[in-house]
Amino acid sequence: MFYKQLAEKIKNRFVFQDIVNSRGASEAAATMPTQYVYFKWCLAPLLIAVLIISGCAGQQAGDTGEQESAVPVRVAAVEKGSLADTVVVTGKLEALDMANVVPGGQGGKVYSVNVNVGDKVAKGQTLVTLEYVSQQAALQQAEQGVVQAEAALEIAGITYEQVSANYERGKQLYESGAIPVAGPSGFETAYEIPYKQAKIDYEQIKPAMVANARAALTMVREQYNNAFIKSPINGVVTAVNVNPGELASPGSPIPVVSVVSLDKVVVQATVTENRINKLQQGQEVPVLVGAVAAEPLAGVITNIALAADTNSKAYPIKVQLDNPKQLLKPGMFAEVQIKSNQQETLLVLREAVVKIGDTDTVWVVKDDQVTTREVTIGSSNGKNIQIIEGLQEGEQVVVSGQNMLQEDIKVEIKS
Repeated sequence: MFYKQLAEKIKNRFVFQDIVNSRGASEAAATMPTQYVYFKWCLAPLLIAVLIISGCAGQQAGDTGEQESAVPVRVAAVEKGSLADTVVVTGKLEALDMANVVPGGQGGKVYSVNVNVGDKVAKGQTLVTLEYVSQQAALQQAEQGVVQAEAALEIAGITYEQVSANYERGKQLYESGAIPVAGPSGFETAYEIPYKQAKIDYEQIKPAMVANARAALTMVREQYNNAFIKSPINGVVTAVNVNPGELASPGSPIPVVSVVSLDKVVVQATVTENRINKLQQGQEVPVLVGAVAAEPLAGVITNIALAADTNSKAYPIKVQLDNPKQLLKPGMFAEVQIKSNQQETLLVLREAVVKIGDTDTVWVVKDDQVTTREVTIGSSNGKNIQIIEGLQEGEQVVVSGQNMLQEDIKVEIKS
């Protein structure tokens, strides 16, 4: 407001001066108010004050320009290091253990289905029961056969002991001449032959009968057990393909029940020939399963093929992952990240390299001034980038604030 009023007074001052020049001082004095006449005498001090204020403002602006001439930047040193060369191979998750369960023996008609899809089952748990009444009867009969054979063996043992005692007495009578060798009451007929028969019966015939009875029992018991189709592993039921009343056959291409163990899963993937010898069994590798987690999971290489696949010419590998919560499901897509370190090289932060036209360039800081430097870059891991030519270890390069820089401009390094 002050400057506006001042400008108005200056304007009126010049108008007054024009009247003086054209009409004379007396007429001008009569025409213009007294305040404008007075202004003539105070104009000079006012102009001097304006010049002083303008000079101070200009000096302050100049001082501010000197303070802002140093551009703030962040820098980082060129360092030696090695990049992890990462190759991603893909595959699908598979259950480490799985079983397509079929009936044993000749199969039979389904009596009951004891599980549903999604049920957790334990090793040895009955999944499907076939009709077993006839097998159960045969089993009971075979068990009785074993009991009878073992009883016959025990009786044969008792008989053998008695005949052995008689044989020893008859031997003494014969040696003393009390009985003859032959004849109905002779040593051979009355003592020796019964002894030999009892010995054979106890040591050979009856044991063979027991063995046969036990073998028959084993066979019948197996047939009986085949009526109960059991899970061979701990896992989860993934398919049930029979219903009560249907025939279950071991020769069917479709399993009765499918069970998979999800406590551990594997990824089957392939790698090229230039990578296969860099891998080791037991090596830990990150595995990304996007359907389950955004971060890679810990996997372990458990199998490395010694020969390439005849079709793909690549080498199959297996990577195993723990799956305690069973979130990983067979069929999910997985990415195996295989890393190997390169030789030591010069590295800078990826942000230090900027494109000027088609040229890779960095801003190098020396004595608080910057200058551009053309560089040849190599591979990058996303954070650091390899410098093949153009920089030396220990040099400071700008990693933030490059858009404000000019050649040889002063900079202020910020932490």
